[in-house]
Amino acid sequence: MKKEVDVSLLTTNYNNGKFLKEFFESIINSTVKPKEIIIVDDGSTDNSTEIIKQFEKQANIKLFAFDENKGRAAALNYGKKRCECKYTLIIDPDDILLPNRIEKQYSFLENKPEIDILGGNVTYFNSETGKKLNNSNFPTTHKDIFKTFYKGENGVLQPTILAKTEVLQKPDYIQIAPGQDYVFFAGLAKKECRFAALKEPVNLMRIHPSSVVSNINIGSIKKIFSHRDKIFNTKQVQ
Repeated sequence: MKKEVDVSLLTTNYNNGKFLKEFFESIINSTVKPKEIIIVDDGSTDNSTEIIKQFEKQANIKLFAFDENKGRAAALNYGKKRCECKYTLIIDPDDILLPNRIEKQYSFLENKPEIDILGGNVTYFNSETGKKLNNSNFPTTHKDIFKTFYKGENGVLQPTILAKTEVLQKPDYIQIAPGQDYVFFAGLAKKECRFAALKEPVNLMRIHPSSVVSNINIGSIKKIFSHRDKIFNTKQVQ
């Protein structure tokens, strides 16, 4: 029997039914298993909840389903307040966990209690062809992660996060687009939470037309800089 670790796996779902089988299988195939899986379904209109219920017997899934779509921030806020373990792992349901992600990140935080939030990198892949594209290159030290946030860029990639649950439960996500993840984690960095990240990939990240990576433009970047200015009291270069 696989070792169970003190981790709440948190994901929010909206119409990702076609990806959920691969997602759950990646959790089941992990080298260790999370104590609980918290899924907030944000008013899906596809067959998502049916697929989730098919996996309930294979994993300790706690499904919370909204009657209507309330937005990712509301779903994350609802879900993270229901995480009961020492650590909370965040991942998107269209991603695939690599087998040793949970074990490696859990061991890292257990051995480095001064770290509050641990990220990692991902391998991007084409959702249609399955072809691997390239790896992300996020910073790994607290100093460099903070510098990246200060520049107006994401210092960590949210779907790679394993963090102390008590740290994630304090602030709320704000429903803003783009920059929701940036504002949440940059705010924690400003409040002197300690960050680190693994150099190696922890997920396979799907690239498809509705993914965030596919929808970044200059207007989005300017909006994120305006959020940066409010958090760090800086001024956007025009």
